Formats: sequence, structure tokens, C-alpha cells
Amino acid sequence: MRKLLFAAVGLATVFTALPLYAAEVNFSGEFRVRGFWTNNLTDGDSGGLAAGNEDMARFNDQRFRLKTAIKAGVTTGVVVLDFGNCFVGADVATFNGGVAPTAPFTGDCRFGTGGLGSSFNVVGVREAHLDIDLTNVRAILGRQTIKLGHGIVFDDTVDAVTLMFPMGAATLTASMLQIADASDALGVAAADINNDTTIWVLNVGMDHGNHVINIYDALVYDGAPAFSTANTIYPTGVAAAGPIGVAPTKMWVNFIGVSADVGSGPTKLAFEGSYSIGEVNETALTRIRVHGWNLMGDVTTEAGGAKVGATVVVADGHDPSAVNDVSVSDISGNFQLGNILLNNEQLSDRDGGSLGGGAGGVGITAAKLHASMMPSDKVTVGGALIYALGERPCSRCGRGIGLEVDANAAYAVDENLAISASAGYLFTGDGAEDFYRPGPSGPGGDNDLWKLVGRAVFTF
Repeated sequence: MRKLLFAAVGLATVFTALPLYAAEVNFSGEFRVRGFWTNNLTDGDSGGLAAGNEDMARFNDQRFRLKTAIKAGVTTGVVVLDFGNCFVGADVATFNGGVAPTAPFTGDCRFGTGGLGSSFNVVGVREAHLDIDLTNVRAILGRQTIKLGHGIVFDDTVDAVTLMFPMGAATLTASMLQIADASDALGVAAADINNDTTIWVLNVGMDHGNHVINIYDALVYDGAPAFSTANTIYPTGVAAAGPIGVAPTKMWVNFIGVSADVGSGPTKLAFEGSYSIGEVNETALTRIRVHGWNLMGDVTTEAGGAKVGATVVVADGHDPSAVNDVSVSDISGNFQLGNILLNNEQLSDRDGGSLGGGAGGVGITAAKLHASMMPSDKVTVGGALIYALGERPCSRCGRGIGLEVDANAAYAVDENLAISASAGYLFTGDGAEDFYRPGPSGPGGDNDLWKLVGRAVFTF
């Protein structure tokens, strides 16, 4: 009895003191289950990559993503966790020319991984940062999501220090993104302590309601990539050993871009353009020029109860006839064009991606016509036609990637649960063989590609 009395007094003391240290705690998240049925997405060849292996696939996966935000005073601590983070996918980031991260877990877990009667023992930390609002400056410190413009260049989670300064009608944002560090897990320096890969970003944003403009500059720099390729992310088109077989000694690429959103009545306009230039030093006497440009434009309007629009995407810069010249012409891994083109959702935590599940430096010019409508308050249906060309000339085939036909449908069961399905079919063109071939000199595939996906998504 005395122990119970002491326990009651202790609990009363704790709960009495709680208001002095009160914090606002909010939980939100998403639980999704998806089913896939795909064919030829790996190589565009019904015969498979090698030895006649068929790459038709049918599988299910699931992901539970939980966000916890704890606010006290001017500070909010944010943690985003992926439970059941057991599927090792593919890295489809723009800067994926170097050695890919070890086990790039996607946050998803495919059915069958846990076996019979077992439990998953994998939790991934997607975000973990402090958000400090000091009125005149806002600081976001830690792993966070950073997106430039509409995301054609960069849209991803990253370890960063971000400072935001309100300046009247504009906001100046400065970020230092740490992609790789020269020290190992124990803090011991690698062969060269300058082997850090860093992105420095400046963004000026102006939000006037129906008119939003962002101007950004991003500098990617690695001072000593030759000493540790495992900690280096090269521009697309620059292999780990370099184009001339020598590991680079220094690398920098600078992106400058502008994005805009303009709304006028039922019509919405979106635009983003960026230009990149840089160098990769391979020896004291040899330098590789890196360049490219990306463009995205979309116009959408409402007519007769439906939304109709057109999108143009261009990623260019590769000149195969040039000497010591490579391209940064990949679209960001989170920019999704169609259900198949620039869409690697089955391989990555990113929703977009480059061609052929990660083929780099090929470039793309694509035109998309899209439409959607809501026959009822809970049902949305839509579709799209996409025609795409490759920007890299091909000596043995044409530039045509093909014509994609998409169909989408979604049903909102209630405010929290949505069920959706999507289908995509790519009629490959005369250049598809170059983009989906399994290796630099292997036989290419030019068979049609298709993908069916069903989803149940619960958000709270």
C-alpha cells in the first residue's frame, strides 16, 4: 500500500509539473499498399537482359511513413520514419555517376520479405531536423527535404543547414547540402580530408498568391574525388574512373535556374528552366567540360468540367562528337512525367527517375497532352499521351523513344483512404534500342513496355 501511495504521489507531481514544460506533439503519416504488374521495364526486351531471362514482374509492396513534430517555444523537432524499410532499390538521382550508396533502401518492403511468422526489423530515418523560427530568420538544421523550383534539377531528402531570411515581398534561402563526408562512421578521416561532396544553394522566392517566382543557383563541389570514389557523386556521364580512365581530382558543376507559376482564372501556367556548366579535373593537364540545360513548361485549363493541358520537358547537353565533353542532362529523380517515362516508382523511394530505370546522360525531349475530370465528388479519372525523343544521336538507330499512353483512376473512400489504379503502355520508337540496351555494346531491346499499378493509400 505504501508503494502505491508513493507511486500516486509521484505521478501527481509529474502531471502537475507538465504544464511548465508543455510541448505540442503532432503525428501524421501515410500507409500505402501497392501492387505491380510490369513487362520490359528493365531493358525493353522480351528476351530479358541475358540468357533469355524474362523481365515480366508481378509483386506487391507496402510502406508505413510516420511523421512526428514536437513544438516547444520557437523550435520544432521533426522526425520522419519509414517502418518496414527493407527493399534495396536503385539510386536514380541526377548525380548518380559515381559509386551508388550502399544499400539504397527505398522505404518500401515487398511482400514475402518477412517470410512466415517473422517480423520486419528495419526502420529508416527519412528526415530528422530542427526547425527554429526566430521571426527575422528561420533555420532548418538536419536531414530535410529540399526542392528547387518544380524539381527538374533537385528534389530530395538530404543532410543540410538551411537559413531563410524574409525580405519584404521576397524570401532569401541559403542552404549547405552535405552529400558525402570524408570521415568514416568512427570520425576517422579518409585518405584526403577534402573529399567532401557539398552543394551550396541560394534561392530567391517571391510569392504573390497566383504568381510565384523562384530564382536559384546551386554549386556542386568535390575537392578530391580521386581519393575515395565511395564518397563521391559524379555528374551523370562521368564514370567513377573518369572518361579517360583516370579518377578525377576535382569536380564542380553550377546550376542556375528560374521557375514560375502564374494563374489567371481557370488557366494555370508553370515553367522552369536551368543551365549548368562545370569541370571535372582528371589530371593536371586534362579537364572535362560539363554542361547541359533543362526545361519544363505546362499549361492547364478547365473546360466543361474537365482539366486539360499540355506539358513539354527537355533535358539536353550531350554532344557525342565532342572531346572531353559530358552532359548533365538527367531530370531529377523525383520529377515524374508519365506512368512509364521518367518514372521509377517500382525501384526507388523517388517517384520519378531517368530513362530505363537509371540510364544516365541520354537526355529527353517530350511533349505530353493530359486530361482529367471528376464524374463525382469521390471519383477522378484521367489520361495522357506522351511522345518522347532522345537527345543523344545514335549511330545505329533513331532518336524516337516512343509514344506512351496512360490511364488513371482514383476513388476517395473517405477523407483518409484512397484507392487508385494506373496503366501505362509505351509503343517504342526507332531509338528505344539505344536507351534500353543492357550495357554499352550489348544487344538492345525495342519491344513495347507496359505497367499496371494498383494502390490503397491511408493518410492521417
